[in-house]
Amino acid sequence: MKKILLALVLIAFAINFGSAQQKFGYINSAQVLSKVPEVAIADSMAKKYQDSLTASMQVIVAAFQKKVNDYQAEVQKGNMAPIAQQKKEEELQKEQEKLRSLDAELRQKFSDRREALYSPILDKIDKIVKKIGKDNHYTMIFDSSQPGYLYLSDSDDLAPMVLKELGLVK
Repeated sequence: MKKILLALVLIAFAINFGSAQQKFGYINSAQVLSKVPEVAIADSMAKKYQDSLTASMQVIVAAFQKKVNDYQAEVQKGNMAPIAQQKKEEELQKEQEKLRSLDAELRQKFSDRREALYSPILDKIDKIVKKIGKDNHYTMIFDSSQPGYLYLSDSDDLAPMVLKELGLVK
């Protein structure tokens, strides 16, 4: 009797295990993003913004560099007293600190702008991947553009479905 009961438990376990199979898929997000036209537009806008920030920073750095060069020339000529040199060096150091702070601020502005440009695109793709995952009963969907995968079957590549949902493939 115990053997029959044990056999029934094992059969029930095997049936439950077999019916609860997990389905995995993957997507190469870099590949998908390279085919989305909005990404090229966002790239162009980000580049223009970065170029404008760089240009404004270059003007400020050039003005600072001129002050440093003028200071060094005066020191070389011997036209500055030691106290005046020390005071000028302190001024230049403070200005250099302000430049570093401005550089960090401009980098943050660029990062924020880039985030604002790409966020809607990434959100749209994320919603599509989640919809495909739910509609096709995937347990997990991985991003194959990230390192760490030993093997990925082509049949589990969801990029074609995502591109189709985006209207980029028929």
